[in-house]
Amino acid sequence: MSALDHLESADFEEFAAALAPDVVWVGLEPGQLCRNREQVVATFRRALESGKSGSPEVVAEAEGRIVVDPHVEPPNEEAPELHFVFVVEGDRIVEMRDYRNRAAALEAVGL
Repeated sequence: MSALDHLESADFEEFAAALAPDVVWVGLEPGQLCRNREQVVATFRRALESGKSGSPEVVAEAEGRIVVDPHVEPPNEEAPELHFVFVVEGDRIVEMRDYRNRAAALEAVGL
């Protein structure tokens, strides 16, 4: 199963399985950084446990990069239009970056 298939399934365990062991996640603010799968999964679990939910939508793909609208509910106060760019190598997500909105995420991948 490809990383894209995992994302589109919207299943947390499948998403976690698609993360490379050394995945890096760069957040919006300085210091928001995860350096491996365990840290990424723990961050997502904390959000889920605090009542957040999401239904990821793949917005665009460009040369190993996937733009995702996570449709976070309730929306993040600091970034209500949050989008991710996932960098994929093989069938693993090796990097994740947060963007404040769709336009910024699409620009980051050259679209």
